[in-house]
Amino acid sequence: MHKRRSTKPKRKKQHSIEIRSGQRELRSYKSTGLSVRKAADGSMQLVGTAIVFDSPSSQDLGFTEVVKYEAVQKSLQRNKDVFMLWQHDVSQPLARTATGQLQLTLTRSGLDFVATLPKSPLGQNAWQAVSDGTVDSVSFGFSTEKNGDKWMQDSRGNVVRELWDINVVEISPVTWASYSAPHVDARSAPADIRTKLNLRDDDDDAGNDSDDIDCDDPDNEDNPKCQDDDDEDRCDCRCERCADDDCENCTDPDCDDDDCENCPIQTRSAHMNLLLRRLRA
Repeated sequence: MHKRRSTKPKRKKQHSIEIRSGQRELRSYKSTGLSVRKAADGSMQLVGTAIVFDSPSSQDLGFTEVVKYEAVQKSLQRNKDVFMLWQHDVSQPLARTATGQLQLTLTRSGLDFVATLPKSPLGQNAWQAVSDGTVDSVSFGFSTEKNGDKWMQDSRGNVVRELWDINVVEISPVTWASYSAPHVDARSAPADIRTKLNLRDDDDDAGNDSDDIDCDDPDNEDNPKCQDDDDEDRCDCRCERCADDDCENCTDPDCDDDDCENCPIQTRSAHMNLLLRRLRA
């Protein structure tokens, strides 16, 4: 008897680029500058660099990305209220610039920060996790303005994306850099550049591969492509919880996967975004 196949479209490789125009993107990297310190008044502080300029991304994004100084300069001119979240969780804010708890300093080399942590279990846990080295990475969430990026190829034929105009929404200490499947608006790339990217277009992707076979045909039941794949029934979110097949406790504030539709983070994210808009009004 042949194996039952999932009705879901086949998932693309982890490093495929998902086109989601206008949505927030996340970038993480291991920061050697992330550290803790005690202020003169005894308060706990996190110190580090949230974004490094003109430094090629070390992650496998499917392309190389470079953030330009001008991109963050424009962002801070438009939006002076930036949040620090714990692990990108909107329900766990650590500091914000509007209250003075988060101080951002723009230099030619990067965006530095000093965050005064709350005197709460969350603040104490964050301070301890960075202090003992359990958390040693920094991530930032942003969206790209229209025509805010430039796509090109370097001398070796590698695709490069330069960010020239973005909106930085938040920065986060994170356990590790786990966003290897970036959500980008690759429509801004020239046609000859796009053909070199491994794209997954949410609008056009029907999940049909040229080498698909009919797995409902009993003659194909032993074909490796027709064997059950547990990953097919998982959501596409790349957060730590979802990677462990625990989508009910998803920790990605940008999660909008249909198979993760009941996860609490989506409700929290929508509520927090509404709250932020009211606070800024």
